[in-house]
Amino acid sequence: MSEKESANGAISAQSVECTRLREFKNYLRELVRDRVNDATNAGETNRACISRSSNETYPVCSQEVYAEIIMTVWNHLQLKRCPRYFQLSILRAVVAEVEQGFSNAKECEFTVKGINDSTKSTDNEMVYDLVKLQKYIVNNLEKLLTRLSDNSEVGNIPNFADSEDLCLDGIKCNCNTKLPPVAYITGHIKNKPRKMEDRHICLERFSELYKLKSTFSFYGVFDGHSGPLAASYAVSQIPYLLAESLRSISNDLDDVKAYREAFEHSFLQTDKMFSRKGISSGTTAVCVLLAQQTPPSYGHLYVAWVGDSKALLVSPTVSLQLVKSHKPDAPDERKRIEMAEGGGTVLYVQGQWRVNGILNVSRSIGDYSVAPAIAEPDFVDVSLTAAHDFIVLGTDGLFDHVSENKIVDTIYKLLADSEQKIENIPKILIELAKDGDSQDNITVVIIFLKNRLDIVQNFKKY
Repeated sequence: MSEKESANGAISAQSVECTRLREFKNYLRELVRDRVNDATNAGETNRACISRSSNETYPVCSQEVYAEIIMTVWNHLQLKRCPRYFQLSILRAVVAEVEQGFSNAKECEFTVKGINDSTKSTDNEMVYDLVKLQKYIVNNLEKLLTRLSDNSEVGNIPNFADSEDLCLDGIKCNCNTKLPPVAYITGHIKNKPRKMEDRHICLERFSELYKLKSTFSFYGVFDGHSGPLAASYAVSQIPYLLAESLRSISNDLDDVKAYREAFEHSFLQTDKMFSRKGISSGTTAVCVLLAQQTPPSYGHLYVAWVGDSKALLVSPTVSLQLVKSHKPDAPDERKRIEMAEGGGTVLYVQGQWRVNGILNVSRSIGDYSVAPAIAEPDFVDVSLTAAHDFIVLGTDGLFDHVSENKIVDTIYKLLADSEQKIENIPKILIELAKDGDSQDNITVVIIFLKNRLDIVQNFKKY
């Protein structure tokens, strides 16, 4: 090759920039433009936080902080539509900066134990206000993104890509390859109540987020009551605590007992820590851990729950309801309540059976004032097969007003309609629940186990 040809080749190589890198640079430029409108930007920052008012917050103790940091950063990256290939590295950088900032509590506007005795922590423990903590975390994230948008930092941007995700140093990332098909879709609506108390979480990259060796994804639906704080708290803490427990069993995917114990620990510890705060709020929970395994296995499903939110595993011939609701009038639950230490009763109040005449579910996270309501979850595990197509998670606002058969038939019908956007499916299910006189908050999460075309073809076989 001549010197001239070599030079031209070098120029050509330099002019072809990795698609993923170019996407992230465009993303940063758009963020800068968005900040011109301060009012809009402030509104988006508020939405990234759990609450907007001072009476909808809770103290965060030191053992709870790391989970709150991770979830706040992750939620904001999703809200801001940060390109996938940069999310994890940016999260790690922000977490490190925020943790370093804890050395200056005054600067971070944190309070010290003694101001809020409901934390019941030790005298030397730092206690943070949730909203102030979230604002500080989001500010650190936005400062980092602002720095990267500066022309002087362009050369540093590749350092924030997830490993081997850019065309750098001879590594080929196949950056024009499309992302995998949609793994999940969600929908939620406040409906008739004054507040939206439901929460949900979809962590397709659960293992990467919490640095687990085995490949898992995690999904959860939480139906809060007496305010949204218990549900919001559970969304942050349960995934973190579960991941911590999974580290010890990640090399033995067949140890079902260990998975049960990991879920029990995450639920009971979340309940214990939240109840210490003395906040009169509670939540149901249904959580799904999907273990992805190599062929010929189709993976394994682990499900834990308290309360009456549900999980439906669907194939063309069989729809399996994985959850048995925890209701006070169920014979086993009534017996447990009435034999509880300190005594408990099941009373029919306002058209429903209730624990001590108050709570219409017999198990929940939070609800510290209703002692017979426990947070110990039930648990099932299922080996997935080629026949399984999707999972539907939902609150009672959906499942109490739309039959399971109707839910399944509707999803299959909409998937088969090529003119129907897949993102519209949860909205249509919500409308069916409203037509069925649902007065409650409604949340639905659909987890797809195959891509759309394969699901349609699988359904046609039957």
